[in-house]
Amino acid sequence: MYTIDPSFSVYHLIERIEQQSILLNHRRTMSLISYEIENATLLDNAKTRVFAGFQYLSKFTPQIKRYQKLAASAESVYIFGVPDVQTPAIPNLNVIPLSVDDKLSREWFVIAHGVLYSSALATEEISRITDADDQRQFKGIWTFDIGVVSILHDWLASLVDARPLPDAESQHNFVQQRQIIGQSFDRLNVRVKKLLPTTQTEIKTAIRESKP
Repeated sequence: MYTIDPSFSVYHLIERIEQQSILLNHRRTMSLISYEIENATLLDNAKTRVFAGFQYLSKFTPQIKRYQKLAASAESVYIFGVPDVQTPAIPNLNVIPLSVDDKLSREWFVIAHGVLYSSALATEEISRITDADDQRQFKGIWTFDIGVVSILHDWLASLVDARPLPDAESQHNFVQQRQIIGQSFDRLNVRVKKLLPTTQTEIKTAIRESKP
């Protein structure tokens, strides 16, 4: 049984410690970035530990097949959410139940940490989860800073009693990280052409500002 500090916030932790992060406003941008953080493991073979917050587990269920594949390739995967639905057992994937009063239940995040790649997307809902989907709004932060991602990882790992990953920071392969980021940006650039102009602008700005 996990004990989650109801005041713990991934978004506010990264907001306090990261000064060079990319600020995001559009949900479509955040969705594409979250996919690319996962794709570092799914497509680029970076063996990372993944933490993902879905607010409510019903928001996770459409991603089950994708996360089955992710869990098969990752070092381990931890999913956080209020248990409003039953979820199937998935090898190498751990479900961390939240209370509706936990700050994490208002946050959507994806954090991947490993020797070859580290990145974090943290968002906080500024609407209500009960609002119509097209009316829900988030503010987000995206970073590749290895020190920041390591701090986020260590905080979350301590919450779920996960073993340390001491090599992820001390032996981090920055050359490989840059290659994976470049491949991720190539995929984003292909997809950005199909998006609304405001989202295109945000993604292009995020790519430009986060290039190593």
